[in-house]
Formats: sequence, C-alpha cells, structure tokens
Amino acid sequence: MADPLSDVLNLLNARSMLSTALVAGAAWSVRVREFEGLKFNAVLRGDAWLQVDGEAALHLREGDCFMLARGRSFVIASDLALTPREAAEVFAGAANGIAFYGDRCHILGGKMVLDAAVAPLLVDALPAVIHLPAAAPRAQTMHWLLARLANEMAQQEAGGEVQARQLMQMMFIELMREHLASSGAKQGWFGALADAGLRRALQAMHAEPARAWSLPELAERAHMSRSGFAARFKAVVGVPPLDYLIRWRMHLASHALRNGAASVAEVAAAAGYASESAFGNAFKRVLGQPPKRYLASRISSG
Repeated sequence: MADPLSDVLNLLNARSMLSTALVAGAAWSVRVREFEGLKFNAVLRGDAWLQVDGEAALHLREGDCFMLARGRSFVIASDLALTPREAAEVFAGAANGIAFYGDRCHILGGKMVLDAAVAPLLVDALPAVIHLPAAAPRAQTMHWLLARLANEMAQQEAGGEVQARQLMQMMFIELMREHLASSGAKQGWFGALADAGLRRALQAMHAEPARAWSLPELAERAHMSRSGFAARFKAVVGVPPLDYLIRWRMHLASHALRNGAASVAEVAAAAGYASESAFGNAFKRVLGQPPKRYLASRISSG
C-alpha cells in the first residue's frame, strides 16, 4: 500500500538533525528569525511561552513538544513581555550546540532540511504550529524518543550521530501524525490523508502515478460516487483529483531530472506519457517552464 506522506518526505530528501539546545534561567526571551524547512522543540525541564508571528501565544510545560512549519519568526521566553535577545547572539557562545542562559529551563531543538525546489509540497500543507502537550496520548512515544536521544547524546557510542538523526526524523513524523489525528487536518493533502475515502484514492495515485487513472476508477477506490468524490476531493485538496495526479507526476519528474541521468524522453515515458511534447506541455503548466529549460536552470543555479 502506497504511503503518500513517506512519498513526499522521500521526494523532498527530508533530513532531520539535532540543531540546538537552550538552558535558560528565570527571566529570558529569545527571538528566532525567519527560517527554511521545519523546526522542532521539546521542553525537557521547566516551562516557557511561545509566540509565533501571526499565531496565538502558547504556554509550554515540561514534556511539551512543538513543530513550526511556515518559516515565521517566533519568540520563546519565560515571559513574552520581556525584550527578546536575537537567537544568533544567544547561540554565538554555544558549546556543543548548547547555549546557557540560566539553569531553570531546558529546551531541545531540531530541524528538518528539505529540498527547496519542492519544499512547499509539505510546508504549505502544514499549519504554522503543531503543539503536542505532554499529557496527549501520542506524547508517550515522543517521550520515549526523547529519552533515547538523550541516551545517545550522553553515551557517545559508535553510530550515535546517525542514530540521533533518525530519532529526530521520527519525532518530526510523530508530530505530523498528531496533526493528522487532530481536527485541524481538514484541508490540503493532509486533509485528504485524514479522510478514509480520499486517502484510498491518494494511495492509489501514489502507488501507480504513471497509470491513466480515470475519475470513475478513483471514485471506486474511495468507495464514493463519481460526483461526490470529485466534489469532496476538490473541496479538501483544493484541486480536482486528476489535476492532483498530474502535479504529483510532474514533481516526480522534476526530481528525476534534477537528480538522475535520465533524458527528458525517458522521464516522460516513466511518467506515463506517450509523447515528449505532451509531457512537456504538462510539465510547463505545473512548473512554469519546459523540462529542458527547467533542468538547465537548476544546473546553472546549483
């Protein structure tokens, strides 16, 4: 069975890693400027306030975790009324990635780096903030992962760096799963994943993206009528089902062109197109330029 979330993470070459840790005192405030990719933080000790630009403030307690997905500047502090220091200043003197700003609160941070060319596929489908409270059922898995990460950091055994990256990747996925399980996952392809019928149709398209799927076939996979399926898919995902399929094919094709030795004709055939011209028209419609020009621009910018 195809797994659309894994497909997207693989396409984005998503790589997670431990980035920073902050040990802070009674009165502190740090501003992090705009960023790319995703950010993760966990409150290992104490509590803090989080204020993401454009979002309501959150009071974070010991054991809480959160993920930030829209790249917005944010402040994390003991008191949001305090004037924040810039993160670059606070972490300038960090030792082994840990900045000391007191000793009452300990916050661990990580990041997920994404292929910038297709990062919006994931970033635009997520809310600005996903908060996982310590008391939430899924938090038990997160706490186990955090304990394993702390052990890896303390033991410094062979392979520890790779193990830490894998644990961080699992934490990001747990937070995405938390979003999928919440009432907030109603729009975009995350919303489709949260809907049993639409998920079956998405899985079918991801399993065989080159297949000439018809609307009735996809509606049958979703166990819905043709009209009901088409209307619901567009309402949730924002585009009709077959448009989504074409966009997904073109993202796979762009990845193949950027990262492989295949010719445009070979990529077109793999995407299910009998002619290079038909493929080129679809590619330009989705990505704004013909395949050869797209490839040339990526090579020159790289």
